[in-house]
Amino acid sequence: MNWTRQRSRWSKHIVLGLGMVLSGATGGLAQAAGSRLQDITAEVPGHPGTTYFDLLKQVVPDLSADGTSASGRFAVPPRHIAEGYGGEPLGSLDIGMLEVLTFMVDGRSHIAILTGIGSVQATVEQPTLLAVFDDGKVVKLLDAVDVGMDRDTSFGEPALVNIGKKSQALVTRSSHFNSSESFETTTLILLQDSKLKLVDTFSTYGARTCGAATRQALTFEERPGGTGYSGILATIRESTTPTDEVCDDESLAPALAISAGTLYNWDARALNFVATSDAVEKLQLRTAEQMSEP
Repeated sequence: MNWTRQRSRWSKHIVLGLGMVLSGATGGLAQAAGSRLQDITAEVPGHPGTTYFDLLKQVVPDLSADGTSASGRFAVPPRHIAEGYGGEPLGSLDIGMLEVLTFMVDGRSHIAILTGIGSVQATVEQPTLLAVFDDGKVVKLLDAVDVGMDRDTSFGEPALVNIGKKSQALVTRSSHFNSSESFETTTLILLQDSKLKLVDTFSTYGARTCGAATRQALTFEERPGGTGYSGILATIRESTTPTDEVCDDESLAPALAISAGTLYNWDARALNFVATSDAVEKLQLRTAEQMSEP
């Protein structure tokens, strides 16, 4: 089963099937811990005279600035980080605030820039650019991809996961919510041989009904290994707690807690991290099936 593609279809089905109303047309950009919000005119730390606009020009050569925003067109639209996502490319780009962080790969400092680049009316998945640069004497573009999987996309919490003594992976999170439900898709992304590669995506859900509140939380934990890379333990914990709401003809829900964890180990043949079990996948499938019930 292609779980990434299935999650994409499921996400769209839920959004349309529940009749959610999304206010506004453009995706939002929030700030994750460890990152900083910057405008395009800000100077890159450690690189006097170089601005974030200069870095983005490496991604979009015809980019033009207008105060603290920029516009332009891709010569070639960036690929999406995950199979089954992405769609019709934007006619033009609209770039405002940037979310920026530095991270390590094999002991070298790198810069990651995350920014919304415009809106697509026909889909909930709003495009979001992730561009990474070698933070050397001259800052050089390595790769750029679309990581938008929902209405709003930011770096995750945490934004970085240690995968060894001198390397970190990136985490992005896409989400939307309505009055009683929240939906999140988290991506774990590796920079390998100067290219961004998807490790996996993770869908989590929250809901508040009469008498109960359910929340799923995703965490990553480094598990030191002997291959040069650490293992990554991904865990989804689901908790249901009773609320003080009065429900007609319904009893209060009992407090419940379940969790599922999957360890991702480095695979030298795949040049990527590979799941050692399907525990997290099964929990996500169970959630999807429950949400599809009438």
